[in-house]
Amino acid sequence: MKQLTITLLTLIFSFGTWAKSITQEEAISKLNQFFELLDLEVYEKEKVSTVITDDFLIFEMGKAWNMDEFDEFIKEASNTTISTDWVLSNYEVSIDDNSAHISYVNDGVFKTTDNELVISNWLESVYLVKEDGELKLKFLQSDLVNRETR
Repeated sequence: MKQLTITLLTLIFSFGTWAKSITQEEAISKLNQFFELLDLEVYEKEKVSTVITDDFLIFEMGKAWNMDEFDEFIKEASNTTISTDWVLSNYEVSIDDNSAHISYVNDGVFKTTDNELVISNWLESVYLVKEDGELKLKFLQSDLVNRETR
């Protein structure tokens, strides 16, 4: 009986190690997937919603948006923007058992309906959490460093 109790306790305490750990590659991949889904050529709110938490927030330009508000912003922007492209780099990743934090540089190029290129450089940070066994974005902070129009 004592042996059975020890075995059960060992199983209970080691259960957390059975869960799949978050990897740096998985976290970066999920972040890149988010930006791929934001591409105006393929954007659909429902698809983006599959990689974010229900309470997802994005903070940019002194504003805080939930997904519904951010969706409205994207729809308005699509009236004057015909293509979007982001290059993410300089990842700094911190991981624990159920979450990941990534800080990175985001260089974005937007082509407008007037055939102008708007080139933006941001410093960004994203917080991802495991939800139902899947990594999802919960929070994104974006600080504009530079923007120019050509």
